[in-house]
Amino acid sequence: MKIPLAIPSSEANVIKCKHCGSTQVRPSQKSAGHSAQTTYRCQSCKRHFRVGSSGLNMRWLIAGAALLALVLSFIAASLLTDNVADVEYEPETASNNPGVLTKLQQDAKHGNAQAQYDLGRAHWQNAEYQLAFPWLKAAAAQTHAEAEYLLGMAYLNGRGTLQNYRAALEYFTRSAQQSHLEAEYQLGLLYRDGLATPPNKEAAYLWLNIAASRGHEDALLYRDKLAAAMSVAELHRAQEASTQTDAKLSEALTAKP
Repeated sequence: MKIPLAIPSSEANVIKCKHCGSTQVRPSQKSAGHSAQTTYRCQSCKRHFRVGSSGLNMRWLIAGAALLALVLSFIAASLLTDNVADVEYEPETASNNPGVLTKLQQDAKHGNAQAQYDLGRAHWQNAEYQLAFPWLKAAAAQTHAEAEYLLGMAYLNGRGTLQNYRAALEYFTRSAQQSHLEAEYQLGLLYRDGLATPPNKEAAYLWLNIAASRGHEDALLYRDKLAAAMSVAELHRAQEASTQTDAKLSEALTAKP
């Protein structure tokens, strides 16, 4: 699987993994929503975590104009050089770049899971859901965690395929077992609402608890609301199960090459 380059960070704005402290992180695909947070994936420990955007201080507000000028200069230079070979592929712009899209389609047809996911995500972001679906499914078949998550969203919302809550549950589970933060959150909601199975407060609490521990604020909110509706025995069982499951996820990440 192609591993995207870690995003660079400056001393003034270092983004560190909340789990291992590594700065080798990159933005990760997350569900569409209203949260003012960005989900990142650590390239060292492979875990997801979230960083809020509400902590901007005056220093960044003052530096905003300079930063904007720098970004515009970079874009202008990129357009002048037209050198796509040295630029990391971004799914948002692939469909607008015939050369990149052609290369991506070739790699995807040859079974490259990352290319299949990137191609599927590019179609997804253009609302071309039926084109996105087969590529996401192909990447998910190769245990690509983000493809499994996005495929779960496709089944959950009936985009590119018929709505199927059981299939959504299956793919969210596969992705969550690889510690995908948003998949853990969605899995908790499915168990809470009983869409694919009868409502299961303990299973819902388990996944919301794990997602909350990794920085997902919505998971934290819904976990605490759910806890208030659980008996002491249910809560204790769910917390114990959370501890055991989280340990297994950590072991799986450590063992993963």
